[in-house]
Amino acid sequence: MQKLKKFYQMFKKKPKIEVFVRSCFFSPVSNGKKRPPYFSREICYQNLLHTIQNESRVRLTFFLDTFFEKEKDHFLQKEKNYPVIEIKEGTEGGSFVKMLDYVLQLPLAKDTLVYFLEDDYLHRPGWVEVLQEGFDLNCSDYVSLYDHRDKYFSSSYKTLTSRIYHTKSCHWRTTPSTTNTYAMRFGTLLRDEAIHRQFSKDRKVSQDHEKFIVLGLKGATLITPLPGWSTHMEPDFESPCVDWQEVLSKTVLLEQKL
Repeated sequence: MQKLKKFYQMFKKKPKIEVFVRSCFFSPVSNGKKRPPYFSREICYQNLLHTIQNESRVRLTFFLDTFFEKEKDHFLQKEKNYPVIEIKEGTEGGSFVKMLDYVLQLPLAKDTLVYFLEDDYLHRPGWVEVLQEGFDLNCSDYVSLYDHRDKYFSSSYKTLTSRIYHTKSCHWRTTPSTTNTYAMRFGTLLRDEAIHRQFSKDRKVSQDHEKFIVLGLKGATLITPLPGWSTHMEPDFESPCVDWQEVLSKTVLLEQKL
């Protein structure tokens, strides 16, 4: 841990956005989920790297859960430019808490943007600027780049109302909840630490919806862009109004995969 802390302290100009990505060899939570035909976690990883090329505001840290380690090597074990922290948890909730423990010990400024990211998300180029714009609004405690498709068809949201904002790149809406992929200022994470722990600790799967409902009741605001600048890789729930296969083809060399 001390060696990794020095890694964060060695930069004279610290990044504005610290991204913490959780990955694994096998996920019981994701096993059996419907996926696009071009999906793989390595493709999401390649897309992420491509969309932060020449982006000095961003630094990545990866967490690799090796609990269900397979004989085949994981692509993250070849990563040379960013830290890869291996953990053994075996549950989504456990890996989230392990990541949370790590992040909260880092010497980050309170205004640093912290982005918790799961390994099955795709991003549009320009997402870094858009994420920054979301916090520049000064009305948001939490920002997700994922425009949840279920908010438009699920009966649970039949009476959903939202405040609408805009920045240079897009419109934004307030929304009651998101997945366990979202961003906040480090100071906000410190403030809400107990709630983030409550809905993941000793759970196989984090209760992300319930977590954000409680955060909302305590006055925290969550916003998402219209249209989305990221998507969860589930066809039935992809962010609408974006051709995500086209995004992928423009950010990753996929001629042999598509």
